[in-house]
Amino acid sequence: MNVKEMLTIGTFFLCVSCTSNIDLGTPVEQVTINRIDSMPDIPVTYQMLDWKKKARDFDKFVFDWENTSKVGPLIWLDNASRNIDQPTFGLYTAVKDIRQGKNVNNGEFHESLNSLAAILGAGLVGIDKTNQDGYNYVKMAQNYFNSDTGWNIVMNNTTSSVGSKGGGYGRDWWYDVLPNALYYAVCDVFPGVDGAESIQKSIAEQFTKADSVLNGNYDYSYFDYGKMRGGLIIYLFNKM
Repeated sequence: MNVKEMLTIGTFFLCVSCTSNIDLGTPVEQVTINRIDSMPDIPVTYQMLDWKKKARDFDKFVFDWENTSKVGPLIWLDNASRNIDQPTFGLYTAVKDIRQGKNVNNGEFHESLNSLAAILGAGLVGIDKTNQDGYNYVKMAQNYFNSDTGWNIVMNNTTSSVGSKGGGYGRDWWYDVLPNALYYAVCDVFPGVDGAESIQKSIAEQFTKADSVLNGNYDYSYFDYGKMRGGLIIYLFNKM
């Protein structure tokens, strides 16, 4: 199912819900105010940003391996070959984050939320991330599919050894759900990449199993997709 089909289905159910027989009370009458109606929908002085240009400029800057600006390169190779026998890439989550870079934490601390969003944004403005400067970034992002841990879903990091450095790897629900949504979106924009279909199938199977186990009870901090059980994180705070 592609994004357009999902949006169509979602719109259908929204329309059905809006046309139900639920009593929503007396409708509020729209009042016409002449002064307001005389105002333009878009002020003549308003200048819309060229978001397409901004997105393309962002991609050109961030994926520049020889960036000579003051901040230097914001991308590096990760040759640890976690989960899949291939190199992947890292992007700084924040400019020059001291936890990140090719010479820190074995070059492995980078986040899929950042990398997948960058790939998706570039694809939406027409940049082919499967063939850019000799790299297939879409294929390289598959290293975020955590098969080594047995979770078999796309996670925020490639390995648990750096998962504790920041973010909610394996311990915060949205951190483990959103990367998969982003990955599906990337696959919709860049279909047919080798290995993508099997990863998507595994994700779907894992989430289906998890839903059956949870049986409507989502009162957990996260879900362990390896052991198929919910987990809780208890935070202790010192009294001031």
